[in-house]
Amino acid sequence: MPDRSVAAAATPLVRAFSRELARAGGLLSPEYLASGLSLGEVRCLYELGHTDGFEISTLADHLDLDVGYVSRVVSRLASRGLLSKRVESRDARARSIVITAKGRVRLAALDGHANRRLAAWLATKPAAAVDELVGGLRAFVGGAGGRVVVRGPRPGSIGHIIARHGEIYGSEFGYPEVFEGYVVQAFGAFMAGFAPPRDRIFIAERGGRFLGSIAVKGLPKATAQLRFLLVEREARGLGLGRRLVRGVIDHARASGERRIVLDTASDLDAARGLYAAHGFRKIAETAGEPWLPRGVLSERWRLDLADA
Repeated sequence: MPDRSVAAAATPLVRAFSRELARAGGLLSPEYLASGLSLGEVRCLYELGHTDGFEISTLADHLDLDVGYVSRVVSRLASRGLLSKRVESRDARARSIVITAKGRVRLAALDGHANRRLAAWLATKPAAAVDELVGGLRAFVGGAGGRVVVRGPRPGSIGHIIARHGEIYGSEFGYPEVFEGYVVQAFGAFMAGFAPPRDRIFIAERGGRFLGSIAVKGLPKATAQLRFLLVEREARGLGLGRRLVRGVIDHARASGERRIVLDTASDLDAARGLYAAHGFRKIAETAGEPWLPRGVLSERWRLDLADA
């Protein structure tokens, strides 16, 4: 049970910090960061940009806002092409609100602006105080109960993804050392032709801690390729793999792709089950790839979006 005296002493400090943070982050102006969007509109956009879609009532619950207000906000954002409605396969009468490719571009620009503004604010503070703040925030929000968010990469993210592929596949699946070299080459080729908005990299984290990744590459003939799916052991069982795959499917559909392909291996039962659950089907297999363990086949899977 938390010490009530400690909580009472912390309350005015937290409120003072929240006021200063709100000013530094531009949350008190009528338009958020001169974007032409209200804070309520940006909150809706942000929430949907980090999920695979919500129904209106669920979105309102997450934001703790009135359903009627959220419905009006969603309508305004949809009229600007930032959000759209998706028919749910489980119930043709149900509609989920999802962010569009245009919405993701807008959200990424807002995130970048906000990050630069807050970084400039933090740069005016003593370095030791900032380090102490970061440590305290990690301890406060970085526990198992924290919220998992999905974002774009930051400096160092790609190197971390490559390293974790080598470590996880080596320790958990017994992949040979050359597998990490294969990932380095594959990611190098991916980045050499990186062309957003079709091409995207998604990072999942909780409290600043890396939990997983996935990427998508645009190919000719309205085809997207799912790449680099990875979920850390501590995040398995949370539905994160499903969320990441669903995010790629939604992004590919919003980008006008007609199909998605991916390469996996015959020993990755959890990943293969996840792909199958989303409608992917194996269309080819190859033996003898040097970066795979002996006897493990390389597999190509495909999802036709018209059938998904």
